[in-house]
Amino acid sequence: MVSAISLRNLTVATPQGQFLLNKLNFDLAKGERVGLIGASGSGKSLTAAMLCGLLRPPLSMTSGDLYLNGISMRGARPSHWRCHRGRNVFQIFQSPASALTPARRIGPQLEEAARIAGALAREVIPKVMDKLALSPNVVRQFPYQLSGGMKQRVLIAMALILRPAVLIADEPTTGLDILTELDILSALNDAVTETGATLLFISHDLHAVQEVADRVLVMQSGEIVEDGSIKTLGQSGAPAARLLAEAANRLRSPC
Repeated sequence: MVSAISLRNLTVATPQGQFLLNKLNFDLAKGERVGLIGASGSGKSLTAAMLCGLLRPPLSMTSGDLYLNGISMRGARPSHWRCHRGRNVFQIFQSPASALTPARRIGPQLEEAARIAGALAREVIPKVMDKLALSPNVVRQFPYQLSGGMKQRVLIAMALILRPAVLIADEPTTGLDILTELDILSALNDAVTETGATLLFISHDLHAVQEVADRVLVMQSGEIVEDGSIKTLGQSGAPAARLLAEAANRLRSPC
């Protein structure tokens, strides 16, 4: 069966030859939910950018290959990537404001997603907003008028409209209070269940990852050092994985 995402010895380097991602190899099956974890600076967000064709020059894939639903994206032109972003792969960013056009109201931005999906905006937008408990008034507001949690819900609403094959969530709960965090994780779980998307959930927070995924990939210095169950990270042969598990356990103190 063709994987939703497949990386084969994929390397990203600077023009000076510094490896930022080094020989990444992993597969995500269709419909699978996987966490990508690691300390700050380990390469998680760069991996997300690479999977969405958002590497900024002078960075580039210098070796290996990336396959989206069996299609090689090595050397793909920006126009080719634009055809894939949205329907084939969609990213929810750590800073949702960066993914929303600040000078446009939310309504037209959701309507654009409906147009790309070939759906009737007047039908799908009220449905997804109701599903995500977003007030009808939100469509008349600008991004700056919304809280961080509401902006994340708007991006999840776009994902529900677009129904992408692959959904990448890069630190979507950063800076949110614990109640809003739980709401966002629940909404994300529901969106993935409804669309059948493959989910890659990127975080440094093991507790958040555990809410949406069982399998985890652990990154360290641009490399995958562990691929397994989140429940067995404490017994991993990779020191970076064990340290993450131990730190998470220490922070899980009773209230």
